[in-house]
Amino acid sequence: MVVKNNKFVSSIESRVQVNNELYGRFHLGCFGIGQALTIANALRRTLLSDIPAFIITKVEIEDVRHEFDSIEAIQENILDVLLNLKKLTLTSTDSKSIDNHLNDKQYTAYINFSGPGVITANDIHFPNDIIPVYKDTYIATCSNTGTFNAKLTIEFADPYGLDKPEKQNSNELILKTVPKPIKQVNYTIQKLSNFPDQEYISLEIWTDGSIEPNMALKYVLEKLTKLFFNFANLTNDMDLVLLNESD
Repeated sequence: MVVKNNKFVSSIESRVQVNNELYGRFHLGCFGIGQALTIANALRRTLLSDIPAFIITKVEIEDVRHEFDSIEAIQENILDVLLNLKKLTLTSTDSKSIDNHLNDKQYTAYINFSGPGVITANDIHFPNDIIPVYKDTYIATCSNTGTFNAKLTIEFADPYGLDKPEKQNSNELILKTVPKPIKQVNYTIQKLSNFPDQEYISLEIWTDGSIEPNMALKYVLEKLTKLFFNFANLTNDMDLVLLNESD
């Protein structure tokens, strides 16, 4: 537990789920009566919508010019292959903070597969610090004599400020993927037994395995703090304007 200025954040429980998703439960307080609900709603909405993640933004497949094309050696059509690639959950072995990852450049991964066989996330050649959370994620099935070669562009993207990828050449296929690393968020408001006029938040976070719940919570707390602080600065400037207008 971390306590400062009558506020605390405590990690109560953390575990890896059967499907490699991550779970964390936290307590945050102290709040006056009614304040905890306001904070909890803001935390939940931001966790579900504003957490960045690694996503595939562009794909270049050998001998393919558009998403309605097909490859004789591949059982699926290209559109289905792209949809399967969008399902990939990626994470980093680098312990950098979320903000530092947002400053990273693009990553490139490759698929060079010769049939027969099933192509999964484990067959993708990722850069050293990027790995798939689920190595058995299905991508496509390749026939006996066929090959499948593709180049994947990976970015650590913020869903709030996600830019539309631009084609560098005519063979690139754009994947319109929105990062959603947080699967579920629940909270309850509890009274402090020793202080009946104070309450705290019991917060549960489930992630897809690409980010630890405590890292997601830390990022959201910092993001909301910065957002409100910026507005506080604006009101300071507004006070100066009103003062000048009254002269």
